[in-house]
Amino acid sequence: MPNEYVQSRKLSSSINELVNTNMRIIDIALDYGFDYEQSYIRAFRKKFGYTPLKARSEQMSLIIKEKLNVNDILSVDNSIIYKPFFIFKQKFNLIGKKHLIVSKSGDKVANAYGKDFFYNDKHKITNAINPQVYFGYTDWSGNDEGYIYYIPSVQVDALVDIPEGMTKISIPAYKYVVFRFVGFFRPDDINGRHIGRLLVHMYSKWILKSGFKFADTFRFEYIDTSLSKDNYCELDIYQPITEIH
Repeated sequence: MPNEYVQSRKLSSSINELVNTNMRIIDIALDYGFDYEQSYIRAFRKKFGYTPLKARSEQMSLIIKEKLNVNDILSVDNSIIYKPFFIFKQKFNLIGKKHLIVSKSGDKVANAYGKDFFYNDKHKITNAINPQVYFGYTDWSGNDEGYIYYIPSVQVDALVDIPEGMTKISIPAYKYVVFRFVGFFRPDDINGRHIGRLLVHMYSKWILKSGFKFADTFRFEYIDTSLSKDNYCELDIYQPITEIH
């Protein structure tokens, strides 16, 4: 329904003021067209499952409704890339192993580092929030010089007790565009071609036409291995974005 879509857009847009400013909730509600603070709170809780105060004060992810500029779903061989969706994530922390990768080595090397970390190193991190969720953090700020940093990691509740040889990452609050790759095979069989295809789809098929630009020089892969089976896996790529003004 059009009215529901408009309200969803208003609620999504209000998140920036909610988490990045000290504005009173009643003032945010009035700015986004709600007649009463309680009307805004009820609508926010219905959409996101949390009150605005809880979203402001705690680390959580909120699925955001935005107008999409692409309608295609790319299906190749035994995998699918879905059209993007949007998520706002509060600040969160990762611990992992940092690797410098020359660009020509690409995602094949990154995948090998990721598997090694997941099976041999992640158990050393004692305060992981969910050890079954893998984060593949890529810092591509040096891409023009021919290299990236890749950090296989897990999310932690605090940047303490960092194992020897590992590094910490604190990621600010951002809005992300998320691309989902679904493969009808084991997650261990995800390879560089799959990741490369997803990145090409993200850059050439979406970002150039979207009205957004990248908000930072990193992205991360997200794999919830508890969803994986011998014939199914999901991989999400999160890229922080901001609107072009």
